Amino acid sequence: MNIESLIEKINLFDELIIDSGFRRDVNDYIQSIQQSQNRNLVFMKDLSTRIKDLLINADNYSLGSELKIALRDNSPFTELKTLSQLQEIDNDTDLDAAAYFQKFNVILSQLLQGIDSNKTELDNARKFFEKYSVGTKEHDLKDDQALMSLVFKDLKTTKSLKEFSKVVQRWNRTLIVYHTLVKSETPDDVSLVEIQNGSIDIVFNINVDVAVDLAELITIGLKVYGAYLLYKSKRAREIIDSYMGNKKLIQMEKERETIMLDNIKESIASKALEQHTERLKIDKKIDKAGVDKKIDEVSTVITDHIIKGNEVKLLTPPKTTDESTDKKDLTKELKEETAIVKERYKQLGKEDKKLLLDKYSIKDEDADAGAKKKV
Repeated sequence: MNIESLIEKINLFDELIIDSGFRRDVNDYIQSIQQSQNRNLVFMKDLSTRIKDLLINADNYSLGSELKIALRDNSPFTELKTLSQLQEIDNDTDLDAAAYFQKFNVILSQLLQGIDSNKTELDNARKFFEKYSVGTKEHDLKDDQALMSLVFKDLKTTKSLKEFSKVVQRWNRTLIVYHTLVKSETPDDVSLVEIQNGSIDIVFNINVDVAVDLAELITIGLKVYGAYLLYKSKRAREIIDSYMGNKKLIQMEKERETIMLDNIKESIASKALEQHTERLKIDKKIDKAGVDKKIDEVSTVITDHIIKGNEVKLLTPPKTTDESTDKKDLTKELKEETAIVKERYKQLGKEDKKLLLDKYSIKDEDADAGAKKKV
């Protein structure tokens, strides 16, 4: 397993479970319900709701699947099925306060034990692997390079070698094409560091400036995609219901939906053009030929990737010595927007999911047509 990818998974556990205060809160909840005055259903169910919300958030970051890869001696605490256990006792109307406490106390104690077991192993792993982090011979990362990873989770891509090879080849070309939009230097071949198991995770080296721009570009796409998902999952239904059958207003709402759907790819294309224009001011030698076609290719591949539930990670962001800078942490922002999209996508109906795939999923004939144009 690539060291930077492993450390990123450990950091995710720390961020969501330790630094957020979740582990501390679980311990406090256990202590609080030992007091007889707190053993009432209202108080305990409120604690249960808080825990469930945090577990759902962790799931949106794919913490369970990340821990499966990172852990060797212990099972991920996510496999305790705490969320479903809490939902079961919360929905059991036959449980009185005493019976609820007995079950709740066991669930929380097992959760805390599982978290602590995971933390101990991950802390030990971090101490060992940080010695071999960026800049070592392990992957010979140069000063002008960054590590990124493409995470493929959709079944269509991962179920067959034939389909997967097509997608990887498409991304290989897209990364090189995107490089030419923002840098004048001839791009190196995209070098693979590792292909990991689980959901297929391809770790690769890429120019650090291109990596930062690409992370920013994908974050923009995720934000616009997330806005569309929020609209479709809740607001659209509420708005249309409020029109009370008014056909003109309903038609206007349908047009708005179409525009928001189109804007997913358009926003990526617009940002890519903005990046290209900004980089030209600094680097006059950037190739200006075929910019529109390059941007269309890049935005098409990125949109196809994110609407299928796949991810892109920036594993080694550039370090800054200016502590007062207002520049956002792209690594964190990219993770947050990915989690938001994942949560909102769950609320989407089958027809809307199909609409997304029909509109943005790259078909073989599309790829073939694009290849012929470039010949």
